[in-house]
Amino acid sequence: MLSYLKDKTILFVEDNVEFAANTTTLLKIFVEQVIHASTLAEAHDVLVHESIDIIITDIKLKNENGIDFIRDVRSADNSTPIIIISGHKDEAFLFRSIPLNLTAYLLKPIKYEDLIDAMERCSEKLKVQNETQKELKEGWVYESETKTLLKENQHYSLNKKEALFMELLSINRDRLITKEMLQSSVWIEDEMSDSAITNFIMRIRRRFGKDFIYTIPDLGYRFKL
Repeated sequence: MLSYLKDKTILFVEDNVEFAANTTTLLKIFVEQVIHASTLAEAHDVLVHESIDIIITDIKLKNENGIDFIRDVRSADNSTPIIIISGHKDEAFLFRSIPLNLTAYLLKPIKYEDLIDAMERCSEKLKVQNETQKELKEGWVYESETKTLLKENQHYSLNKKEALFMELLSINRDRLITKEMLQSSVWIEDEMSDSAITNFIMRIRRRFGKDFIYTIPDLGYRFKL
């Protein structure tokens, strides 16, 4: 399972230089790259400019709160595995952190067997996500488990019809999408009309760009030309 992490990148947020150096060396056993940030400003900058697969952060930094950072991440991204590290166990915090969808909680000094367990959890989570993420085109990815559309660091929540439409596109990326296919896969038991389809496609283009889906006159729609 850990072999799945070999090409992954970790963002490691820690302000203790010596601990960060030692832990980074250890983490490089599991992943291709570890990017260290000693402040939250550095961490946010890394997220903007780098593709990060796993986040590991201390919850108490110098004059900063790692929990605020996690909340900021989770406001736009609920899928990236996050591991927190702390110098002491806080049962009250563990209860409050449930909505943050954390993968593991590690205590300093980190025990090797605990780190192994945490990395295995991350590996399993990433593997499941990869199986549920379906690449569409030009960086667009449909996440079937969470019903969201992803591009770079942007996450777009989808309503029921939009999610069904993206599922249809992910299966038929290079095929013509006919009205019959829309009726059976998106509208299903709802009444479908030409105006309803036109309005739906217009909303899709307004949200994701005018070239997101192409109209083939009198035939249907295509995701790729």
